[in-house]
Amino acid sequence: MRIAGSWIKAAAIAAVFGAAAAAGAQTSFPMIISTYPSGVERGKTVTVTVNAGTVNGGGGANLYGAYSVMMEGEGVKAEIVPPEKGWPAKDPKKPNEVPVVASVSMKVTVAADAPLGVREFRLATPRHGVSTIGQLVIGDEPELMETEPNNSSAEAQQLTIPCVMNGRFQNGEDVDWYKFTVTAGQEVTFAVDCARLEDKIHDIAPHADPMLVVFDSAGNELARNDDYYRADPLVHYKFEKAGEYRVQIRDVNYQGSPHWVYRLNVTSRPYVTSAIPCAVQPGKSQDVRVLGWNLGSQTAHVDVPADVLPGLWGASLKLPNGMSNYVQLLVTEAPQAAYEDTASAALLRKASAVVPGVPEPVSKGALPLPGGVNSWLGAQGQIDRYKFHATKGQALGFEVTARRIDSELDSEIKVRDVKGNVLAANDDAFGKDSRIDWTAPADGDYTLDIRDLTGHGGPTYFYNLTAKPLRPDFRLKCDTDRAMIAPGNRTAWFVIVERKYGFSGEVKVQLTGLPPGVTASPLTIPAEMSQGVVILTAAPDAKQEMGRVRVIGTAMLPGADGKPAEATRTAVPMTEVYLPGGGRGLYDVETQAVSVTETNDLEVILPKPDITIAPGQTLKIDVEIKRNNGYTKPVTLDLRVNHLGGVFTNPLPPGITVDDGATIPENQTKGQVTLKAAGDAKPIANWPLAVMANVSVNFVMKVWFVAPLSLTVTTKK
Repeated sequence: MRIAGSWIKAAAIAAVFGAAAAAGAQTSFPMIISTYPSGVERGKTVTVTVNAGTVNGGGGANLYGAYSVMMEGEGVKAEIVPPEKGWPAKDPKKPNEVPVVASVSMKVTVAADAPLGVREFRLATPRHGVSTIGQLVIGDEPELMETEPNNSSAEAQQLTIPCVMNGRFQNGEDVDWYKFTVTAGQEVTFAVDCARLEDKIHDIAPHADPMLVVFDSAGNELARNDDYYRADPLVHYKFEKAGEYRVQIRDVNYQGSPHWVYRLNVTSRPYVTSAIPCAVQPGKSQDVRVLGWNLGSQTAHVDVPADVLPGLWGASLKLPNGMSNYVQLLVTEAPQAAYEDTASAALLRKASAVVPGVPEPVSKGALPLPGGVNSWLGAQGQIDRYKFHATKGQALGFEVTARRIDSELDSEIKVRDVKGNVLAANDDAFGKDSRIDWTAPADGDYTLDIRDLTGHGGPTYFYNLTAKPLRPDFRLKCDTDRAMIAPGNRTAWFVIVERKYGFSGEVKVQLTGLPPGVTASPLTIPAEMSQGVVILTAAPDAKQEMGRVRVIGTAMLPGADGKPAEATRTAVPMTEVYLPGGGRGLYDVETQAVSVTETNDLEVILPKPDITIAPGQTLKIDVEIKRNNGYTKPVTLDLRVNHLGGVFTNPLPPGITVDDGATIPENQTKGQVTLKAAGDAKPIANWPLAVMANVSVNFVMKVWFVAPLSLTVTTKK
């Protein structure tokens, strides 16, 4: 996640409050902020260092006792390497605290055929449970490590082509230099993974913004790039003369941090920058038109396994002179068409001469319904136009996939009628990718325009545009993505249903992959609601273990024949990220985990776990907490995820509200939460809720422990 340039002032404000919160907290959490090296070559076993972050510079993130690694995907195994001298001894004067360990080592073994790309991983610790997300790249070229000093051209470190150089911008003004030798006419691609490896970090610290510069042996600049893959640079250069050259990599603002790791890929292999079609179907083999360097052909072959699920998928493409770099593609079951770009700069200049500054759209042909089209914007200012026919009341969804598959396109789409009137438009629906859900107002012909929002164009401005009829459907999200539970204790996850296109049915929720001894409460979210809570309980004899968990929703949806059929959807886990000013952001991730831990700081007890409320009534609920580990600080109470007045989850039934600000003061053990029922509150029987006792970890992140509450709303008298 990139942080805007205004982060400094906001972070300073947050630090004043956050540092105080962190200093007083008696709970910590394992927050991963960097991994070095950040990649491992296929077929190799490598020891990497996983580094914990700090909370506003005051410590608080702790990997003490890490015992297990959960790695996303197949073909990669990882295990913790215990410290050579053992874990630091606990201080007998502080029996409730564990020593702070800022980094641990893990041994990573990658199979020779492991899928390429970025993998999420998590660590499990005994006291503080599951870590936040770490990221590790699986590559297929030799991995090298930076050796200091390499801060000047004269100190440039030797590298061989091909390789991936793992390095760091260790401090401010750290400039890293590398030297290499090429033959006459050799083409070399320099590509960096750096800023993209920081997307899922919880910490508010500023992120790296790397840039590349290529020099000859005399110090003359040959090429440079700052942003290509978002903030990460890419340079391709053909060296006319044989000899020794240099490449420099640094932060564009000369900033640095020991956690700013990068992977500099230096290669002469085929390098693909765009593929058309950029969408493929599972279980099919096809050729795609490719652009890039050292390709040997403009056609590459791709085989998509039948078991690949729809969504983003990456692979190396087969070319006459070898396998390409890792290329992101969209996997979809919708039929696909590819359109060559027929526009030229001259054509656009001629069109814009009619209406100065306004280019005439380039007609690309028909937009299949359902189906997808794949093309690119070939020139500056180009607008691609597709035609389609719709009937009155027909609901259609139009979605662009571009930035998510490494295109430079910042898309904007517009639906127009035959007179050119704009009926619907969208810029950013998924990052820089667009989507429109639209219902035709009348029978007729329509067009859809797509352009780059900034008016740019070129071969790397490629896209997939898919159109589908909108049928009732749903999507699940889960807040949050990690849970820590001591034996005999409970915590909760909140499940959110996004109802789409008229879906109004109930959704049955279940969890898979829970560690032994951990159970999840049943949950069925009724038609009139969109949120619910699952209570996770660890048995008194549950053993320390971590499990990768999936939250799955089942509902009845119209099938292909129009008849109701059972459909399942897996929830998207949402991880917390620290926003400037202390805000709570959420970022979609791939993995979700639960671990059984040592004793938690709190346990929650409800003297009356079953309550009944009538419309118009106000009811106070008594709450008791048991304090463990010497935890003495104030505890907030709620039935929702509520941060700085922003409510992120609310599983209360319609017409039921809870008062803000319920607190159990320092050292005390009893409090109350107040429920109110509106006069028109609808009846519901035995609706499951969780009374949460929140422990602040930093100015954003909380750990909550819960007691189950069964709520019944009666009919109005």
